[in-house]
Amino acid sequence: MTRTETRTEQTRRETPVRGAVPRTRSPRQTRPAPTAPAARPAAQARRVPADRVRLPRRKQRAPFVLLVVGLMCGGLVSLLLLNTVLAQDSIKAGELREQIAHAKRESERAKTENLRLDQPEQLARFAEGQGMTPDKSINVLPQGGANR
Repeated sequence: MTRTETRTEQTRRETPVRGAVPRTRSPRQTRPAPTAPAARPAAQARRVPADRVRLPRRKQRAPFVLLVVGLMCGGLVSLLLLNTVLAQDSIKAGELREQIAHAKRESERAKTENLRLDQPEQLARFAEGQGMTPDKSINVLPQGGANR
């Protein structure tokens, strides 16, 4: 046989026929000698079937999400409390301003009343009401001078 004939015959042997059972290795073909486990790399030493392969564990996001949501809720509650306290202080400040304005009005009213009561006519009426009479024995000097 020639080389070309040998090649075609080999390809015929290796090509499966329809409906035929695939051939296993012939006894002539030898497997490579197994290497010692220490000589294999670590990844090859622990081969696991594909259905049992564990993917690298992802970091769990739930605790982080809960932490962020908790911080946001805490911030919201503190802002609401701060807003409430400021509103109460604002109401109290408004009430104090009203009290101050009322006290100023009362002070002004009392000042005008005192000025009115200090007038000579009012003093004379007040004195007559208490039973006092004007003194006629007092000599009054005229305004023009003492020569008259």
